Amino acid sequence: MTNDVLSVNKAAVLAHFSALQSGDFSVLPIVHAESGRNHAQSPFDTSNWAPEGVPFGPDEVQGTFEWLRRGMPDLTVEVEALVAEDDQVIAWVRMTGTQSGLDGPAPATGTRVDFRHAHRFGLEDGRVVGHSAVREDLRALIQSGVITPQLDPLDHLCAVALAAAEV
Repeated sequence: MTNDVLSVNKAAVLAHFSALQSGDFSVLPIVHAESGRNHAQSPFDTSNWAPEGVPFGPDEVQGTFEWLRRGMPDLTVEVEALVAEDDQVIAWVRMTGTQSGLDGPAPATGTRVDFRHAHRFGLEDGRVVGHSAVREDLRALIQSGVITPQLDPLDHLCAVALAAAEV
């Protein structure tokens, strides 16, 4: 794969996140193929996704971005690292914002969140055709106060170690 193709692919992924940051979605039809597929379920989606994923064309991406921005109107998106190889681009992304309510089970808390995602994009001809992600959803939900851990993680590890020692 030539450096030109890798640069075009990286630019498409940067444009994707720029649209999320700015709220200007006009670039989405340029950088997302209508036939795109998503393999990254949202934190509260417990449905059974087909192995081929769900649609991830410009309209679906815009809907997701609008949902995220309604939940965090002051959302900031920073691409901290971007790696391209062949037809794949991996982005390490930091998102911050005030959780003021999402369309779903997360109530508005007014709390700042700061979390990261790793996104993997498949591209053809400079357009996103596939997406998967590993996100710190749990971290964001704990930070916003939507979920409260029952135990301090250190207390939990100590309890596990003590139980193991008694065996």
